[in-house]
Amino acid sequence: MSLFVRWGVVAGLLMVLSAPAQAQVSKTGTAASKFLTLDSNARIAGVASSATSYTDLGAFSALSNQATMVYVEGKGAIGVSYAQYFAEMTLFSAALVWNLGDNGAFGLGVHSLLSGDIPFTTSTDPTHQFDTAGQNFTVTDLAIGPSYAKRLTDSFAVGGSLKFISEGTSGAGDVDRTSRTVAFDVGTIYTTDYKNFRIGASFQNFGRDMQFIEESSAKAELPTTFRIGAAIEPTELPVGSLTMSAELWKLREYASVLNLGMEWWVNDYIAGRVGWKAGYSGGQDEGLSAGAGLRFNQGELSLNVDYAYTQFELLDDLHRVSVGVGF
Repeated sequence: MSLFVRWGVVAGLLMVLSAPAQAQVSKTGTAASKFLTLDSNARIAGVASSATSYTDLGAFSALSNQATMVYVEGKGAIGVSYAQYFAEMTLFSAALVWNLGDNGAFGLGVHSLLSGDIPFTTSTDPTHQFDTAGQNFTVTDLAIGPSYAKRLTDSFAVGGSLKFISEGTSGAGDVDRTSRTVAFDVGTIYTTDYKNFRIGASFQNFGRDMQFIEESSAKAELPTTFRIGAAIEPTELPVGSLTMSAELWKLREYASVLNLGMEWWVNDYIAGRVGWKAGYSGGQDEGLSAGAGLRFNQGELSLNVDYAYTQFELLDDLHRVSVGVGF
């Protein structure tokens, strides 16, 4: 692929991202399956979601920018991530990537949000003290599907994933509702030799609307998101390496999101991270992010353990833990 075509793809994505948003404010809170926009692992959360251009996310590349799966070393990688989310919800992600060599890379990812027990109430028993006393229900959000990525040149790769999405309740008797749909992601990554500068872009959660009430024609749109970001190692350090990243999001509900992050690896064994969502037109109260990571190598195996902390002004702060293994 020529240099003209490669940069044409990047320019096209930039044009899409810079297009003016229409009626963005009125769409706040209208998208279904918002769990799809939540960070899939602790390393990404530690740099404030500015990791679309990272090429060493291991198995979690199948859940972020699928094009970067071609950079998974060895035979492949596997990873799991856990976070105790707001209101005692559980955020869980898992991914597996196989390195197919010249034939690209194949992955499988799972991303879910589990509500835990919620008191079941009705219009005749809104306090959960009479007919519904002791009854609970749960809400389960799940996305699962395969991914594939392929190098087009030594510096340019593309990838994508097909996701089967389910969102519904259980334990609420005859009022249980489940909605299902199919969506896809597409990603690209372009790398250079200049200070390891990379540009990554992805188009996520594009698919059919979800319908939660069969008797109604009302439908909810998926949280379609355009992301484009860059990462660079601006200077050589006497110990380890420093990566600075920036990323622009354009969501269906909001005009734009600007995320900034920085990661410092000390001798490739210990990492420190910090991030900040500098521009968030949706008005969320998410603030500073920070994290740390450890990396171990034993023969053909590598182990990554990551932790992230995210600060919120009105809600509880979040803590995430992820583990990845390369083989």
